[in-house]
Amino acid sequence: MRPDDVPVLALLRQSMSFHADRQQVIAENVANANTPGYTPRDLDESDFHAALRSQMSGGETGGRGALRLTTTNAGHIPASGADGGSSSLWQASESPDSETTVNGNSVVIEEQMVRAQENRMRYESAVTLYQKSIGLLRTAIRAPGR
Repeated sequence: MRPDDVPVLALLRQSMSFHADRQQVIAENVANANTPGYTPRDLDESDFHAALRSQMSGGETGGRGALRLTTTNAGHIPASGADGGSSSLWQASESPDSETTVNGNSVVIEEQMVRAQENRMRYESAVTLYQKSIGLLRTAIRAPGR
């Protein structure tokens, strides 16, 4: 039995994957804060929540509690396992911040830092829940008296 065979662990792992991917997108936005004409991007959380709802209802899954990895290009190698890993289920879309500079760049560092902080807290919450769940499983399988 793998940890991903437990549905709650699979959901938490997908959540961590989403937030890790989102952190990368936010980091790219910060790295391009001075690039003329750059528009920041972000991952749409509604896509993530829709994928979770679909998984919980039994649709669009790769089975065994994991979301199926989708490929968007013929050159992509399909996943051989059901663990999903870093997913291409979420697409980054343009999400301009509140201001645009004269050179057309619409990255506002303060807004990106707020997004990064919120994303980090959600990621850490998922990690904490994952660790607690693993701890409960270890307690449950431990021999009595040990």
